[in-house]
Amino acid sequence: MIDFVEHDFNLTKVKRESKLFNLVTRYKYHVYGLRQTDNPPVLIEYHYAKVDDKFKEKIEAVVAFLRANGIEVETYTESDSSRVDIGLRKDLRGFVNKNDKPMLASSVLSTIIYCLEGRVDLEQLKKFRLSAIPKLVPVPNGAA
Repeated sequence: MIDFVEHDFNLTKVKRESKLFNLVTRYKYHVYGLRQTDNPPVLIEYHYAKVDDKFKEKIEAVVAFLRANGIEVETYTESDSSRVDIGLRKDLRGFVNKNDKPMLASSVLSTIIYCLEGRVDLEQLKKFRLSAIPKLVPVPNGAA
């Protein structure tokens, strides 16, 4: 099950374009928007005791893939929640294509979830490089 905070900027569009809303999943996911200031483009929070043994390998592959493609990501392994929380920063959700669709955020989210669900070849994912990913720079507190 994947739930979205739909009142956050562009998350309704991300939900529609990612086509994840009816995906049957092993873990519960909660997707929400991160504010621009003092946050990474992607934040993944979970509790290490609530996931299976292979989850660490999967999360490491996701992090390696995103970082290799210029998207910074942070993980937090001691969440109080029983689900996997995925935060997407506002500028990531704001990149849209010519049809006003947030395809970058949708693709990043789909990749994260499909990988964590074990539906992606982890070795291939680590090697895959994308072109034309916009640079997502950190915004320190007080600069936004």
